[in-house]
Amino acid sequence: MASKRKTVRPVTHSVLAARLERVKQENRALRKTVHALMDRVERAMDDHGTPFFWFQAAAQLEEAIRLRTEQYETLNARLSKELQSRREIEQALTEAKQQAELANQSKTRFLAAASHDLRQPLNSAVLFLESIDEQSMTDADRGLLQRSRLALASLNNLLGTLLDVARLDSGGIEPHVGDFPVAALLDRLGPEFQAVARAARIELRIIRSCAILHTDSRLLETVLRNFISNAIRYTPRGRVVVGCRRRAEGLMICVYDTGVGIEREHLEAIFDPYYQVPHSSRSSSVGIGLGLSIVSRICLMLSLQRVVRSRPGRGSLFAVIVPYGKATPELLAECAGATPAGPGGPLRSRTVVVIDDSPEALDGMSAVLAKWGCRTIAAANPTDAVVELISAELEPDLVISDYHLAGGLKGDAAITQIRREFDRAPMSVVMTSDPDPALRERLRAQGLAVLEKPLNLAKLRALIERAPVAIG
Repeated sequence: MASKRKTVRPVTHSVLAARLERVKQENRALRKTVHALMDRVERAMDDHGTPFFWFQAAAQLEEAIRLRTEQYETLNARLSKELQSRREIEQALTEAKQQAELANQSKTRFLAAASHDLRQPLNSAVLFLESIDEQSMTDADRGLLQRSRLALASLNNLLGTLLDVARLDSGGIEPHVGDFPVAALLDRLGPEFQAVARAARIELRIIRSCAILHTDSRLLETVLRNFISNAIRYTPRGRVVVGCRRRAEGLMICVYDTGVGIEREHLEAIFDPYYQVPHSSRSSSVGIGLGLSIVSRICLMLSLQRVVRSRPGRGSLFAVIVPYGKATPELLAECAGATPAGPGGPLRSRTVVVIDDSPEALDGMSAVLAKWGCRTIAAANPTDAVVELISAELEPDLVISDYHLAGGLKGDAAITQIRREFDRAPMSVVMTSDPDPALRERLRAQGLAVLEKPLNLAKLRALIERAPVAIG
């Protein structure tokens, strides 16, 4: 007959610790027994002093000691086995930790490659679509163009969401908390989503506030971007309003919509990963159910309170309550100086230098800037750009450079080379798909604006409109 195999259960730390404690207790009990026997023999010898009784007592003691010695040896063998098992478990845990660290390193390398390799062609597609002359198109063609822009925006949001989830899972996001005016944050989001709302035929209103907040501005921007994009996506017609309400515990930044709404029983579940509300009237261009789960994780990371209210068929409110910061004169001045950018007229008389080692990106950017009425100097490196500027007797009003250039050159270094050749330092922008917040902080510390790929063209236009024009 086939022998039955015993199932070997894994030994956990708690089970092993319990076994060790039990062995120690048994050892202590044996010691007490031996001492009790010794005391008993000594008392018997004192009570009965005959040699024969001493002989019997000695024989009994010898047998007791032999039995206790065997028990000691058995217990020591068990203890040695338990200790060996513990060492094996600790070794397995160490190896598992090393494998997890290697997996995180691989994920970090994937994020860096995905951010650049996937966003670069997406950026070129956005530029080429924007460069199309809509004046000569039929209404039907303009509709198709708007739908193409919406599709690219959805693809960009999906890619950004997947990369954010991967960074959260790998621990690659660390909060950088500071004070900043909420107006600067809303003014960055306004131009980006005004274009998306117009393409979706939705009215978008953003009501400014001069409150000073204390949190991580970039992570808060991710939260609000998810709120606004969802509001536009799930509002077939009507409007979306972004505004702020002062509360004792902080500023409540609200995103209202007149969309399809959400039933009460789903209001908490929508913050779970991959959860989607079943609804026949919801948009067919839904995401994958990760945006609000990212919001929940960021709010937990920053200790922010999130608020959600909704009425099916009437609309929804999504909000986050952010603690106030210290209102210094510098931050109040920044708030007063930040003004929302809207679509303006042609950007004539502005000379814009573009540095990028991708021919497709250069062609797309040149086409967009030409459509906006700018004079464009496009080059693969700063030396060629300076030569073209001097040959045309031009002085740059704005310099835009990709961060990763050929030959290991970085965008900030390329901008520095161009600035050295002119008396007036032009406004400068670095384009990057690198998600590292430390890089963005370092670039901003150098006085450089940062644009994320694929480019938000409304933000780019707003920067060009604010660029001082050279005289002469």
